Amino acid sequence: MQVRLPRQLRYFVVLLTNPSAVRKDRRATSLYSVSSAKLSHWWLPFLLVSLLSGCSTDGREAASLPPPTGHFEGPITYQGTELRAMLDLREVKPGQLQGEVRLADRQNLSLPAQQITYQHPRLTVRWATGATSDFTINLTREGDFLKGKFTADSTAAEILMVRRGDAEPLPYLEQPLRVRSGGRMLPAIVLLPDDTLQVHPAVVLLQNAPQRMPLAMHILTDLLARRGVVVMLVAGRPAAAATGVSPDSLAADVLAAARALKRVAGVDTTQIGLVGSGSGATALAMATSRDDKENSLIKYVVALGAPGTSNAAKEAEEIDRKLRQQDASVADRRLVALARTQLEQYVRREGRGDTTKLHRNLRKIAPQPWAATTGLPTWVPGKDELTQPKWQELVFDPRAVWEQVRVPVLLLYGGADTTLNVQASANRLRGNAGRRRGSVVRVYAGADQQLLLPAGTQNGKWQWPRPVPGYVDDLTAWLRERLER
Repeated sequence: MQVRLPRQLRYFVVLLTNPSAVRKDRRATSLYSVSSAKLSHWWLPFLLVSLLSGCSTDGREAASLPPPTGHFEGPITYQGTELRAMLDLREVKPGQLQGEVRLADRQNLSLPAQQITYQHPRLTVRWATGATSDFTINLTREGDFLKGKFTADSTAAEILMVRRGDAEPLPYLEQPLRVRSGGRMLPAIVLLPDDTLQVHPAVVLLQNAPQRMPLAMHILTDLLARRGVVVMLVAGRPAAAATGVSPDSLAADVLAAARALKRVAGVDTTQIGLVGSGSGATALAMATSRDDKENSLIKYVVALGAPGTSNAAKEAEEIDRKLRQQDASVADRRLVALARTQLEQYVRREGRGDTTKLHRNLRKIAPQPWAATTGLPTWVPGKDELTQPKWQELVFDPRAVWEQVRVPVLLLYGGADTTLNVQASANRLRGNAGRRRGSVVRVYAGADQQLLLPAGTQNGKWQWPRPVPGYVDDLTAWLRERLER
């Protein structure tokens, strides 16, 4: 920080450090006429106060600087490769920034920032993209330049951007809303296209975990809103056995959100669809199957990574893998598989029938050092316990739910998705939901759960994550066909 002192005070400083220089300066003659004997120490407090006030003034000026706004462009550099990035920043309220990032050669897709903070000269843009991963841009402002690092998991790249003009206006407005589902109020946000059309098609987009929405869903939300679709982001209750919330309850949230969206001004009530991903996709199918058949509200469903096999089947594979790691014998692993099958049958029969064999097998497993890995109870659950989600998960088959859906569905999968059995899920649902007129089930080879091709070195050149080719075109073409009917 450079401190600018008043002219008279500068002469006192020079006088103290180099008196001969002051004698040669005619402007200082009158000042130097005060004899050095009379100077004494009376000026020291004055000098100190002046220095401190100069520092505090600069600090106040820095604190009062407006945050950086505008359209910024520049390269992200990593391992000798460059990717051109664009950052639009707007001040929507005093001190509150809104913005999104676009990357070159990414089909002009935008990624709205979840969190932007600015404390001069530091600017931070952050996305929470998964259970453990974050994308962060940390920048330092230097005039019209922003310089710093872009980090994604363990990758850190250099980024340098320069302001190229005003930020492009966001083509949609954000409106908070609350949805009543049963006795609960669910927070929601509605994205309204800022155009001249009187009515727009609309979708309910289910967020299983609002603070950890998948990257693909961030991109999809912005994509739809920019193409004239009203998007309601609703934070449904997580459908997991550990939370005590069943897919049935989550489906009720989705249906309540669709009914609330119908009442939003500017929504074409004949063109309302549902969008979701992962485990929440099953809730979309369940909500659609419960829609009023005489006055159907939901017209189509889009799901990314919808499971087509039961959680119990996937869990059984994972348990067997862990048992092998713990050196459980083949006989022990067979015993565990048998006990799980007996428990599933017991739940399916709603607690009826002989449980002697199941009880005996559970007693054999309980004292083993690997017993906790199996997830099996130490005793046979009572009939009154079988309605709990953790037991219902054993017999829940998502295919049976999709069989009840009577509207067109678009089911998209990443071939490299490790969160479910992709091929089995796609095949099972293609034979059910995929039979409806206009329905499509598609698997993209090499893509992950978020329909992105992962980062890595290919042919000696670093490649950043990118949407799998064809995904965006397939999605927009399918939606256009639905919305033009």
